[in-house]
Amino acid sequence: MAWLLTCVVLVVGQVKADEAESAEHKAGAEIGAALERIIETPFSVRESREQARRAVNELSRDIQSLKQTVVSLNRDLRVLEEDLLFPANTRFHVFVSLNVGQYFALEGVEVRLDNEVVTSYLYSREERQALARGGKHQIYLGNLSPGQHTLSAFFVGLGPNGREYKRGSSLKFTKTQGPKFVELAIADSEARQQPEFSVREW
Repeated sequence: MAWLLTCVVLVVGQVKADEAESAEHKAGAEIGAALERIIETPFSVRESREQARRAVNELSRDIQSLKQTVVSLNRDLRVLEEDLLFPANTRFHVFVSLNVGQYFALEGVEVRLDNEVVTSYLYSREERQALARGGKHQIYLGNLSPGQHTLSAFFVGLGPNGREYKRGSSLKFTKTQGPKFVELAIADSEARQQPEFSVREW
């Protein structure tokens, strides 16, 4: 009887030992898997971020390409619109140029064609700076029939010593077949120490 009890105890002990070893092995496996996840996680995050960065870069390139396409399309549409609305034979352009320093600060221009106001424009500081750097502003584009015409321009701004300054200049010209270009030029006169205004044909 004692021998049988001893055998039962040994068998039960062996079973418990096996269960303990199995539980220990399972726990070790779970800990190992957890460690692998901990070790792999930073790489996964880095890879995900890299994929997201590549996707954002590709999207940005697509957007830039689309913007360039839209700009090119708008330019082509403007050219087509000008060709339709202002045929080359009757087209008439008026530009403003600025070459001034201390004698005049341009604020606005009014343009009259054959004694009729066709356009007027007020300039911002940024636009004046662009003109002073050599830019030209197309202040008017329209149709004009062949023949004799008179163009008058009135310039408003601040003259020497900050005084309000308003001057006018005019040009009589002949419009023939084909486009016509006229420039409203503003420049400093060092000799006279004041601005000069002129209207001239191209």
